[in-house]
Order: sequence, then structure tokens, then C-alpha cells
Amino acid sequence: KLAAAAAIGLAAVLPTAAFSAGPGLRPMGLGSSSTSVSASSAALPRGVAGRSGRVGRARVSMMATEDPTEMDRKVAESKAELEKMMGGKASAPSSSLTDVKPEVSVPIPKKKGSSKPSKPVEKVYAPEPFKNPNRTPPPGSFGKCVEQAYLSVQAALDDGKKLIEVEFPPLPQSALDNSALGADVITDAQISHARQFARYFGDKKVAIVFPDITERNRFMGDLSFAGKSDKMKSDKLYGSVTENVRYTALGGGYKGSFLEQIWVKQEYVEDIQDEDDIFVVICASAQELPDVRKFCEAAGDRPVILFNLKLQTLRGDFGLPAFPGKSLQYDWLSSAFPAYHVLPRAYTRTVTRPPFLINYSGCLFRTYPGKWQVLLEVADTDKGGGRYEQVRLEDKRPALSELRELLADELQLDGMDDNADGDKKLLGVDLATLRKGVVVKTWWEQDGTIEKCKSDDWRS
Repeated sequence: KLAAAAAIGLAAVLPTAAFSAGPGLRPMGLGSSSTSVSASSAALPRGVAGRSGRVGRARVSMMATEDPTEMDRKVAESKAELEKMMGGKASAPSSSLTDVKPEVSVPIPKKKGSSKPSKPVEKVYAPEPFKNPNRTPPPGSFGKCVEQAYLSVQAALDDGKKLIEVEFPPLPQSALDNSALGADVITDAQISHARQFARYFGDKKVAIVFPDITERNRFMGDLSFAGKSDKMKSDKLYGSVTENVRYTALGGGYKGSFLEQIWVKQEYVEDIQDEDDIFVVICASAQELPDVRKFCEAAGDRPVILFNLKLQTLRGDFGLPAFPGKSLQYDWLSSAFPAYHVLPRAYTRTVTRPPFLINYSGCLFRTYPGKWQVLLEVADTDKGGGRYEQVRLEDKRPALSELRELLADELQLDGMDDNADGDKKLLGVDLATLRKGVVVKTWWEQDGTIEKCKSDDWRS
């Protein structure tokens, strides 16, 4: 339709010499099959040519001797017809129909990516302070554990503590008791808790420290050119803490695997940077604690948090072959201040009366600046299951063997150790001693060891 309208306009304004006597005009798309077209037909729009056709041919002829007045009238009529077909005011024909530009300009869409806003960082609000640290209820979820750990650590930082211990189970106790549970699952949970813990420091730069660069790269997904692993990308916390958290390792090192470091220049990860405010050490073993000590010395006055390292277990390996000596506890680890501590324990006791076997459990719980709470698990008649009830409040951390005896005294289990005659001895041997066994403290909890320690913070 557009081609036909342009052709009519051309026929009205061009001289008659531009056409031969026989040719006609056809809609756009019909080419010329005759060689008798005049050279002036090059002035026609592209796709429009003169030819002699039998079907659908529209002949337009103009005589050179036609009256100029009549010609002007025809031109005016042709312009009016063209305007009617085009739906608006007619304009001069273009050299090509493809050169006709629309009157309404279409805005060019903006490129995506250049002005794309960065991913918003979720604003994290600090938890509410403890109302009474000595009566703080035990956590009901891991999120509550992290909140209480932050409040306890913040209180310790306010009191000038530099080496702080945080301890709570990274997974439910039923999962930790499963022998099929892999170490990677526990490490993943530790990383998730550490990132969530770092969120609450907000304006402070927190460095999460792995024991070595290989483990850091493996769990952070920096072993391949693809960047972060799918596991880290799917973690909702990962993108929300990149502003104030970085991931490093003891001694630093390069990102990527060994082969990638050979062929491609990788980014070097500094273990300590000037802008770091707090360091959170995770997943370190007993053999790596000497490196943690050197790291703390290099950090200077900046606080270092030993996050879920199970120091109660690691201390038991000191002095064994291929393990650090006990001097590490005397000179350095004794200064680790336990700001937050959740230590659930389960025990079994045999008695001479039915049911002969008694299972009981409790927890050693501490939220600084509160004291050490000794909690006994009792039946929850309202909600079902069990709940913790505070039975003792201690100024100093009780030894592990003492915790068992404190819970047994609360249950009055010693009163059940008698025979049918009411005598509490069997063949001259005290039954309580036979049932309980010899109470032996671990080497770092003994009085002689405590005196060798340079600091008493570890049990304060």
C-alpha cells in the first residue's frame, strides 16, 4: 500500500519523459522483465520498475502536449489521493521506500547491566541485651545461639578481653552422635554460624580465619575459574555479609588450586589486613593451635575469637606425641576467656534399686557477664519433651567430673545406693564409690596444673 501511494505521487510530479509509452506501474516487489525501459527509470523507487504486463497492469500515460492547467489539476488530485492513502500530509518522495522515516521517534532502550543497582545488603539489627545474664534461658535454636554468643562476646570486648572463646554444638546432638556424619557437614555448619555471627558487628570489619588456605579455598568455592560454588551462592547469608566480612587463612595464600596457581596469576589472600577489626578462627585442630597463637601475636591488640574449636577436647591431646606440649595451655591458651558456653552432657548411673539404671542429662551454660549455670533436664509437662532447669550457679567453671556430681546430687542418686538391709557397703566397700567410680579430673583441671597457668581466664 505504501509502495502504491509513493508510485502515484511520483507519477504526479515527475515529467512524462520519465516513462515509456508502454510501461506501467505495479506494486512493490514486481521487478522489470523488459529491456525497453528508459534510463530515467533509475529515478524510480527501489522495487518499482516499468514493464508491460498482462495481469493487473495499471497504465499511467501523460502526453507531452497536455495543457499545463490540466496537468496542474491532475497533480493536485494525485497529491490529494496520496495524502488520503498515507493518512496525513504528503511529503516529497524519497529516493527509496526504505528511506522513509516515521514521524514518531522510538526511544532507544537503555543497556542493562551498566545502571543495574547492586544487591542490597540486608540490614541486621543487634539483639536485645540480656535482662539478667545469670538467669538467661538456654537457646532453643541455633539462631538464638548466635545471638547470645554475640551479646556475650560484645560484653567481653567492652571489658577489654582480647582472646575470647565461644563454644556451642554446631549441629543437633542426635546428628553429632551419628558416626556416619562427615567432617565436611560439621565444617559447613561452622561456616554458616560464623557468618551469621559476623553479621551483628555491622560497621566492623570481620575476618573469618580458616586453618589453611587449601581448606579456605575448598569451602569458599575458589578452586575453579567458575567463582563461588553453588553451595555458597544458594546461602542467603553469603551475599548479605560481603560488605564487612572477608575469608582468610592462617599464614595467607593464593586462591585457586595448585595447577591454577601455576598457569594463571591468582589473587593473594592476606591473613591479616590493616582494616580488619575482629578475627574469628574456625575449624582449627590441636596441631594448628601453635599457628593460631602466632596469628594472635601478629594481630596485636585486635580481638581474636576462638569459635567452636572444642578446646575442652583439644586440651586433652596436649603432651602426646606429634601434638603440642602442655606449655601451650600454661603460657597462652589459659588466657582464652569463655564468654559464651553451651556444653550439654548425658550420664548413666546404676543403683541397687529398680529401675537399676538411671539416665540423666544436663548442661553447663554461660552467657557473659553472667556466672556459670548448671542446668538439669527435666520433663516438660506443658509442652512435652524436656526442658532445662537451673539447679546451681557457680562463679568458676566446674570441672567435667564435677558437673556430673552436681547433677547427681540434685537428683539425690546417692540415697538409692543401699542393699536390702539398708547398709551402704558391700563386703566392706562403699557402694557409692563402686557406682560412681573414682572421680578423676582432666590434667588441665587439676590443682597443680591450674597453678602453672599464667592466667585464670579460661575458667573465670
